Amino acid sequence: MTMRVRLSWAASTVVFGMAIATPGLAQQDTTKRVRDSLAADSAALVRELARASARPAGGAGPTNARLLPDVSAVGDLLADFSRNGSTLEGGHRFSVREVEVAIQAAVDPYFRGEVFLGFNDEEGAAVEQAFIVTSSLPLGLEARGGRFLMPFGKQNLTHRHDLHTIDYPWVLQRFLGAEGLKGTGVSVSKVLAPFGFYQELQLTAVDQFGEADEALETEEPVNKRLGNLGYAARFRNYVDLTKHANIEVSASVVTGKRAQPTAGLVVGNAIPVRQSLVGIDVTYRWRPLQQGLYRSFILQGELIRQFNEDIADPGYQGPVGNHTGGYLFGRYQLTRRGYLGARYDWLDDPDLGGERLRAGSGYLEFFPSEFSKLLLGFERVAPTGGPAYGRILFQATFALGPHKPHPF
Repeated sequence: MTMRVRLSWAASTVVFGMAIATPGLAQQDTTKRVRDSLAADSAALVRELARASARPAGGAGPTNARLLPDVSAVGDLLADFSRNGSTLEGGHRFSVREVEVAIQAAVDPYFRGEVFLGFNDEEGAAVEQAFIVTSSLPLGLEARGGRFLMPFGKQNLTHRHDLHTIDYPWVLQRFLGAEGLKGTGVSVSKVLAPFGFYQELQLTAVDQFGEADEALETEEPVNKRLGNLGYAARFRNYVDLTKHANIEVSASVVTGKRAQPTAGLVVGNAIPVRQSLVGIDVTYRWRPLQQGLYRSFILQGELIRQFNEDIADPGYQGPVGNHTGGYLFGRYQLTRRGYLGARYDWLDDPDLGGERLRAGSGYLEFFPSEFSKLLLGFERVAPTGGPAYGRILFQATFALGPHKPHPF
């Protein structure tokens, strides 16, 4: 087919050249024949390409490859070289913290579906996230339903393997959970711009606030009453300061009842207790247009306040009082692939009876390519009333397949 097209083009060129030297009607007739020949060859080529695209490669398989979803996997590997023993879960020096398998595709013209499965050394297999998203709603609304990371704060929406640090900040680990705050329910969001800059309002309702502890049993299900469900709201504001810099400021709130341990005279070993969080997060980004591949800077911070319901139960063993925590993180781009980061954490730790915990950490981040990351980190943790200790961690992550980026 290719040879025939080339010969046709060559013959057409010769005929067209002869036609230029022929005056009058002969020239017009020759030009018409050239156009007809080119049109016939083009039509034949289009038909051949259509037949080739309809034939599956190797003679087997579906004729429409887009019926297959995008499947990818991300490996998150950790090593702990701390002097006084491993600080990783399970006490491992080398650990597969998680292998995340993502299955993502458009379900139909109205819905997009995403499933994230997690596999690790400690918990085995689990459904990390599974939800559908639609933007085909009136008033420009977007909705999702299923299990997802709840829109509270900034870093909670990022999977651990995609962080610029090895773990979530301590305030997120203590208030939201070591793997972030997830929920199974529905979420609705709306993009606004009444003042000329980007804004978004996100409202969420989930089955319960935080993951259930299987060791805790209440007299009746925590979610028996609708008022006990987990409810969250987040309001984002994004502003371009200059051509090179922008800032994002958000406010978040979440409330709901959680099962908390008690040794009182109740049926079971836990009672439902209301817990609420209020937070604010700020992210400043700088990336010059002419040096964007080689220079950039991020400064990010969050401040969160936890409120716990007062319980008049002498046997109550859950968190009491109100606690505050936050972090400040900065990352500067040294080279096209290298970054230097640092973070400072402080927290009224509910696990330590509200005692203050402080931590400082530094990170050297290197991207061999967009599909892999190497991260070396050192952290010094100093809890009030306890001995300080250091952590030396190394992380390697890799991505296989079309793994879509996380929200901006």
